[in-house]
Amino acid sequence: MPKATVQSIADELGLSKFAVSRALSGKSGVSDKTRRLVEEAAARQGYRPRNAARSESHVVRLIFPNAAVANRELWIDMRHGIEMQAMREGYEIDLVHTRDPARVAEMADTSLGLIIAGTADRAVLEAAQATGLPVVTCAHEVPPLIAIDQVTATDEETGVYVGEYLEKLGHRDIVYVEGQAGFPGRTRRLNGMRHAVSDDVRVSLMTFSEDYAGSEFLPEMERILATGARPTAFFCGSDGVAVTCLSELLRLGLRVPEDVSVVGHADYPLATQVSPNLTTIRMPNREVGMQAVQMIRFRQAPAAPPAHGLPMRIHLVASLVERDSSGPAGSPDWQALRATAERPAE
Repeated sequence: MPKATVQSIADELGLSKFAVSRALSGKSGVSDKTRRLVEEAAARQGYRPRNAARSESHVVRLIFPNAAVANRELWIDMRHGIEMQAMREGYEIDLVHTRDPARVAEMADTSLGLIIAGTADRAVLEAAQATGLPVVTCAHEVPPLIAIDQVTATDEETGVYVGEYLEKLGHRDIVYVEGQAGFPGRTRRLNGMRHAVSDDVRVSLMTFSEDYAGSEFLPEMERILATGARPTAFFCGSDGVAVTCLSELLRLGLRVPEDVSVVGHADYPLATQVSPNLTTIRMPNREVGMQAVQMIRFRQAPAAPPAHGLPMRIHLVASLVERDSSGPAGSPDWQALRATAERPAE
């Protein structure tokens, strides 16, 4: 016989797993009739309830499957939001670095809910889902139709907006400076921009081995110019990439924004520590963290509305912060720059 779980009981009765969990733990928010039906189904299936400590827990586990990215500014901002909102809700946050599904399953007995930060393997997400706890992932993408909540910021929509913004300024030749490849959000922004601009707008792609690889800018620029491109704008995968791009353009003798425009992404403090200050997209990373905690609280509330048990995808809207690095399309003399640009000897 398959192992009885909160989900198997919910499937038998046609209830949400959150309603079943509340009934089994003795919490309010379900009727006496529903509680009796859940208890009878649990007995039929041989369900063994988890440790009662779960119902008394005020601990929300914040799980980072990839410890290597935990100290990136994005995730630091998000953690601040989680901690701020948890304090308001009376929750305690316990930070855990793991990609082990078994360890995730073990957390169920002493956790109020789980927040998973960043990309996780399906096995980790399924282990979290099987606990019957409220689970929220703060990731750019999740496996299709997996029944857990997701909170993130808009990405493809951001690319659409920047593409339209630059086209309105007269730019018809744009380079998307992705920086280091492999980040799903950056790919989505490129796709959004490509879909948004008119057919007569050229979009070229520039990538680096790592975000701050300034030595790779000129060879990449030579490659793009060899295709016939003559860019007047650069949209970058992050503010760090934008600063690298900006410094290399200035080193080549170009004026920003008179000759070329540069747009960053995220609106980190770095954006106002360079000259000219960066036009950039402000990503609501802290608000994403706050919303994740609010989703945990929402899932703990009585399951009155029919949609209460349905998993949600919540995408918070970013905004453009217009500063000094963007303006109308200029006329950079790329041919002259190709002939004269030389990197100083190492």
